[in-house]
Parts: sequence; structure tokens; C-alpha cells
Amino acid sequence: MRLKTITLIACALTAASCNNTGKKTAADSTAINGIADTAMNIQAAPNSALDVKPLSGYFVKNTIKVTDSLTFWIIDNAASFDSLFGMAKTMSNTIETPDFGTHLVVAATMPATYYGTQIQLEGATVDNTNNGATMHFVATSNRQKSSASMMPLWIGTIPKTGKSTIKLYTGDNLTKTIIEQQ
Repeated sequence: MRLKTITLIACALTAASCNNTGKKTAADSTAINGIADTAMNIQAAPNSALDVKPLSGYFVKNTIKVTDSLTFWIIDNAASFDSLFGMAKTMSNTIETPDFGTHLVVAATMPATYYGTQIQLEGATVDNTNNGATMHFVATSNRQKSSASMMPLWIGTIPKTGKSTIKLYTGDNLTKTIIEQQ
């Protein structure tokens, strides 16, 4: 008796859930030329996180002179990368080389300083509606002056996904817009 009751309740719930006659709203419709289509109107999220992979073990070659407070590079080939950066290889570290077939290298640097400055990526997003990317950088430094200068560097890779515009910010100030040629 109990088994028949449970089976009857399960069948009733299944029938009730399949017989959903709720009204469709305008947001559920993708009407074209006045003909309504009740398919879901699905759109990509306008902004999402950009897949950024920081790289370590590199330095700016001493033949490169940086004069701007924060200088950005977008690099898409090994020859340009090798002309700008050297490897800081030791016995115990491993340095990952970028794959230029699938990734772009983004680098941020500034003039040499005596104050132990570090450049950090504060946030990175993809704008799916405009086919662009946005990256926000900040630079922090020590208060005490050291005896040797160093050239701060942040370097990382982002996927080559056909992003047409990359906007690079220092804090909230737009510093550079790079339009990628495809």
C-alpha cells in the first residue's frame, strides 16, 4: 500500500513539473520582425575575469631605457621578447618561457629606483561585448632608500583570443590603449 502511494505521488509530481504553463515574458523571447521565438534569450556576460598568468625570472635588459613613470608593452613574438628581457637563471629556479602561439606577453616597467618598488596587477577583465580587455596596475615602494637601484618589472601572459583593444591603467587612470592588429 505504501509503495503504491509513493509511486502515485512521484507520478503526480513528475506530471505537474512537466506541465509548466507559466507565461513567457519579453525577456524570454527573441522576437525578430514581430515573430516571437520563445527560446531563452542567452547572452554572454559583459565582463568576466581575464586569464592572466604572471611570469617570474626575467629582468629588463640594461640596453633598454625607460623614461615614463609606467611603461607598458604587449609582445606577440619571441624576437621582440628576447630583445627586451633577459632570464635571471639560477641553479635552483625554473623559468617558464611564454608560448607565443597561444599567448601574448604583457609587461609593465618603470625607471630604475632606489626604493624597492614593485609593480602589481590589481585587476584584469575581459569585455565580451566590445572584444577588449582591461588591466589595472599599481606600483608600491618602500619608504627607505636602498644602496642599489633596480628597475621594477611585472610580466605575464594572456590568451591570444582575438581581443582587439587592450586598455592598460595605472590605478584608475588610463595610461595606454593598444589596438591589436590581427
